[in-house]
Amino acid sequence: MDKPLTVRQDSFCVHYTTIGEPQFGNGTRAAIAAGYAEAGAAVLAHKLLKDKRIIARINQLHSENMVRNMITVDKVLSDLEHDKLMARENHQYAVAKGCTELQGRFLAMFTDRQIVDDPAKAKQLTEKEAEEARRIAAIRLRDCG
Repeated sequence: MDKPLTVRQDSFCVHYTTIGEPQFGNGTRAAIAAGYAEAGAAVLAHKLLKDKRIIARINQLHSENMVRNMITVDKVLSDLEHDKLMARENHQYAVAKGCTELQGRFLAMFTDRQIVDDPAKAKQLTEKEAEEARRIAAIRLRDCG
């Protein structure tokens, strides 16, 4: 059984997940706000963010924040669609394009491609790899919903 987090470790997690604060998502700032020494805060934050207990607590706090703030996949996608429509109405096409790209990224529609000189050397996804990509996208949808 894993030992529980110390008060300072838990404080790091809380500071790291406090929406709207300057330390939100910033390990170094969260470590300093939790009372760790400023001199080694960056290195310590990096170490803490690899600890499976810290990761589990951060995930728990993120989930609680999403519920408390009524953030759902549907709301985020709806907000993106609204923002995209408003951007188009205001002739802000780059913003509209960015919204569309975020929607596509969420759905795992885009893949990074490598440019190769010889098309015969280009790697095609096997059916197994394609199925794995679809499985991961389905998990993202389930976990965010």
